[in-house]
Amino acid sequence: MPDTRQSHAGFEQILDLIASDPRLPANFPEWIRASLRTSGWKLQILRHILNHSRAVDRQPSILDVGAQFGSLAIYAAKLGCCTAAVDYGSHANVYREIAAEHGVDYRECDLGAGRLPFRDGAFDFVTYTDVIEHHSFSPKRVLQEIHRLLAPGGQVILLTPNQASIYNRLKLLSGRSIHDDLDYFFDSSAGDAVYDGHHREYTRAEVKAMLQRTGFRVKECRVVEQDLASLVRYLRRNRKESRDLPKSRDLLLCALGGIWAPLHLPFGRWIWAIGEKESR
Repeated sequence: MPDTRQSHAGFEQILDLIASDPRLPANFPEWIRASLRTSGWKLQILRHILNHSRAVDRQPSILDVGAQFGSLAIYAAKLGCCTAAVDYGSHANVYREIAAEHGVDYRECDLGAGRLPFRDGAFDFVTYTDVIEHHSFSPKRVLQEIHRLLAPGGQVILLTPNQASIYNRLKLLSGRSIHDDLDYFFDSSAGDAVYDGHHREYTRAEVKAMLQRTGFRVKECRVVEQDLASLVRYLRRNRKESRDLPKSRDLLLCALGGIWAPLHLPFGRWIWAIGEKESR
């Protein structure tokens, strides 16, 4: 994989490629380009996959669960991986068409309603990032499905907000809620049958327990901070255009992640976990 600077530039190109597609609704391009602020996670995931691939005679096979507009899957395909993706929603057909043109087997699937549409043991890696907190149901059957789809020795990469982060602790100390903005939840989403925001966030111990209870050997489960490089890159690109910019406090706390992460303190904004399916 290219070095860090080139990787960020490459991911930015992928976002621009998707955002410029005329099939997208008019309000989507800004939202897609804004995901540059969290691109560091996508790059970390791809580095992990390429560094830990067990396949010596072929490129690794990857399934991205909850792929949204498919940026991770498309970038992985550009790097030579055999890539599939699943998601569900009103714009999944558009995402599928765009992803298919870039080598991704993108399928529409309601995670809460049934099995994932792939054969047993089809993948070396499954990415399950920024998804589990959006489920309005128990994630147990989704993790069981992911376990089924992994080849022996395959890995699931799970990323989710840390409910015990310092950000949430500071909010509670000041009397603020740690849940989604009330105006968005109470008013903007009033007509939705199912709320599309966060239904439940988890602690590190809970993520580890869920992986173990669905048959995974937990290789990693740690609290981490947002990637500072992607946050700064986003800030430089959008400082004159977007209202949704990181505050100086966020940048400071993000930088402090380099201090508390090695000490294994539960302050970071995210939980990063790797579960492995036992080899037979």
